[in-house]
Amino acid sequence: MPPMSHRFPLCRVLALACTLAGCSSGVVSHSSASQGTPAQLDQSNLTLAPLQFVSFCVRNGSECAPRGPSDALLPWTPELSATLVAVNLSVNARIAPSREENLWRINPTSGNCNDYVVSKRHELLARGLPSSALLISVVRTRAGEGHLVLVVRTDRGEMVLDNLTSQIRDAAETSYSWIKRQTTRDPKLWEKA
Repeated sequence: MPPMSHRFPLCRVLALACTLAGCSSGVVSHSSASQGTPAQLDQSNLTLAPLQFVSFCVRNGSECAPRGPSDALLPWTPELSATLVAVNLSVNARIAPSREENLWRINPTSGNCNDYVVSKRHELLARGLPSSALLISVVRTRAGEGHLVLVVRTDRGEMVLDNLTSQIRDAAETSYSWIKRQTTRDPKLWEKA
């Protein structure tokens, strides 16, 4: 295995981590709500992205770029419902559950919640859904374990795609404690729940 410096140049990883943390000027700005424009991100709510997400973005840059309108809410239609169910079921069936390495991968033969969530997001992006409606979220299960799910923002609420169930559930109906998630403005930025 090559040394870490050959796999991920330190300066690229640090620059991406700084961007993800909102360190670079101009990444996030505030706007006046009285002007009727959408509220910008509150920098005080930003948090660090999971380290393996940073590594994933270094390897898969296009997966971490904004696509489509920012702050999108998808209309809840029978077609959207069917798409979410189909993607959730197909990815859950295609990837065998495993507690192996913490490397986030798209469509591996086996993997953990990290792999399921980026595979589902990848498929939904390929179907034309905007990145601002597809938010990777870190949660804590009732048993206290860290877990990742994909939240799809709709006009009927935030729907959860999860490798632990075939059901598409409203986020409010899960028993998870919400920790942090991607922002709607930029998939590389994360915010506290």
